[in-house]
Formats: sequence, C-alpha cells, structure tokens
Amino acid sequence: MNHKFKSPSFNGVGTSAHYLTIENQEKTRSDAVREKRVNDEEKRIAAAKNTNYAKFLRNLESRVYARFSKELEEAIFGEACGTKYDTAALSGTTYSGGAARTPPAQVLQGESDIGGNCGGTVTLDGTTMTWTKNVTSDEPFVELIIDGPDGGQTINFPLNKLQF
Repeated sequence: MNHKFKSPSFNGVGTSAHYLTIENQEKTRSDAVREKRVNDEEKRIAAAKNTNYAKFLRNLESRVYARFSKELEEAIFGEACGTKYDTAALSGTTYSGGAARTPPAQVLQGESDIGGNCGGTVTLDGTTMTWTKNVTSDEPFVELIIDGPDGGQTINFPLNKLQF
C-alpha cells in the first residue's frame, strides 16, 4: 500500500496553482469588502447632501453670493464711486437694424462727486478683490485685481468702450 497526500501543500504536486487559487479568493473577498465600504460611504454622502437643511444652505449661499456680486458691481461701476454718466455727450439718435436706439451713456472724464478716482478692497474666504476706478484719465477705466489661494488675475474695464 502506497500513501499519497491529496493536498498540494504536502505533496508538492500543483502547489503553485493551489496557492494562486487561495490568493485570488482572498483578493476577491477583500475587494468586495472594500467596494461595499466605498459604496456605503458614497450613499451616506449623497444622502447628507440631499437633506432639506443642506438644500436650504446651498440656496442661501447662492443668494448671498448673488447679492454680494451685485453690491460689488454697484460699488465698482456705480455713480457713488465717482462716475457720472451723460447721454447728451452723444448727439442724435442712432439706428440699429431699422430701430431707433438711444445713444449709450458716456463717462464724464474728471467729474466726480467725491473728487476724482476711487477704489476699494474686499476679502472673502481668502480671496482679495481690489478695484481702482480712474475717471480722470483720457480713457476712464476700472482695474480689478483678484488675488487668492487659486492664483491671481488683473482685469481692466474701459468705461467708455463697453457701452451697449
């Protein structure tokens, strides 16, 4: 009588295939557990974003930023910052596509309630926006400098050339 082990771990026949099978089974199980954990976390995050409270906060934030941008636009381009507009500077009526159109307003150069140029600075969430309005030059303009953690940018707006 001749005894042989059936397990590849003992007799060495097919050992590598046996070990690969065990490793693949372990990897498949651990991948399934990891994927379930990730899916559960994604579902939890999605559920947290879909609560009435989260919806309210997103809506409020959107409205606050919209109001802030409107206030900033009025501070930069409004008459309170030393700009007076005059439609009489352009005489007559212009015609565009067969329809009468009132001429665009012109920035009066060098005319200001506060004595000339003005500017301001606003900082929001680490981003600083600085604007300078120059109405006393030959070409009135606004320079807007945005500097924050994502980088910076300078934008120049010519006041008399962007009329619609």
